[in-house]
Amino acid sequence: MTVDPHRVRLEANQELHARPFPLLPAHVRLVHLCVRVSPKSWSEVLPWIKSKLSDLPSDFHGYWERTGAESWVRVERHTEFVAITQVVPDGLAFSEVADSSWVQSAPQDLLVMARLTASVGGQIPAEMEAVSQLRSGEVLAGSNFTGDTAGFSAWHVVFASDPGEESAGRLLQMILEIETYRTLAVMGMDKIRAAHPILQSVASELPREPAEQLQHGDMMGILNLLSAQEARLQELWERLAWRIGANSAYHNLVFQRLDELSETAHVGQVGLSHFLRRRLTPAVATAETVMRRRSELAEQVDERAQLLRTQLQLNLQSQTRDLLASLERSAATQIRLQTAVEGLSTVAIAYYAVGLITPLIEPFVPFEFKGWVPVGVTPVVILGVWWALSRIRNRFSHNP
Repeated sequence: MTVDPHRVRLEANQELHARPFPLLPAHVRLVHLCVRVSPKSWSEVLPWIKSKLSDLPSDFHGYWERTGAESWVRVERHTEFVAITQVVPDGLAFSEVADSSWVQSAPQDLLVMARLTASVGGQIPAEMEAVSQLRSGEVLAGSNFTGDTAGFSAWHVVFASDPGEESAGRLLQMILEIETYRTLAVMGMDKIRAAHPILQSVASELPREPAEQLQHGDMMGILNLLSAQEARLQELWERLAWRIGANSAYHNLVFQRLDELSETAHVGQVGLSHFLRRRLTPAVATAETVMRRRSELAEQVDERAQLLRTQLQLNLQSQTRDLLASLERSAATQIRLQTAVEGLSTVAIAYYAVGLITPLIEPFVPFEFKGWVPVGVTPVVILGVWWALSRIRNRFSHNP
């Protein structure tokens, strides 16, 4: 296989220029949609986008833009979503560009629906919930962060003077990113809240009895329970860790963008940062608290399981020691019994041997000494029997 020495460098350069800032006039209206996407659902989302933007290339992967003052549109694919930003021509309503029938037919969740109105001079509408000055007071921006009857959250941007298409496009793009990231920062909160009962259940089921006071069967039952709890906590981590990490990253991006825009609250108004910190930051903090609580419970479960395993090992060692001591006592008893049996066997064999040998010797002994034959034969027979048994025992003990 041929290696391209320029591949990595070129891909890095392409990534840096993958999503350039748009060139937009300071007086413009925009519709901004973000639809959830994944590798599995991309085959459904792409035809849906093409049903609205027929000139979108079929081989679109990351970025596409159509130029034109009133036909400008941009499509960007990100890790979790596809962003569609389109100019709303004068005389058309926002809902006519992003019509409800097309929106309702989306194959995946619509994560963001926003409309942005920018102008040079003028006032921010009174219904905006948060209003801030940007770029040292050169720009006013406000939002209500609440969907209207068509589902769009509204942004209004007022330039003190026309900064040019490049500067205006960059600022409007950053504002739309704030709207996008603030929504993504709280995505999946329903699953995060659903984790609370699981964590409470695990915490309430943690065993409290000292391991030393438990019987072997009880300890095995608790170990099975702890293993099940470990599995529940691991499943929870696999399900939420990436989502909570992504939420935290999006949260940081929101306030990074506001810092880059030098955001300060407009006089007499709640600023964008203040509004978002009060509503957005607690949700992200709750998610991080869930993961921290999960980690604490996982440590407790692991420590408890380790204590039980250690106690089981100690109990097993104690049982093994007692068993070995019992076997040693049994072996000593068997040896004593064997010795006693061997002694009795020696006496019995000697008794029968004397009975057999005495009649054989008596004919050769004078009558008056016949009574002494058993007396003289008995010690010799006993010694011989003992010697023979000893030889047999030693032979078997050295040749098992």
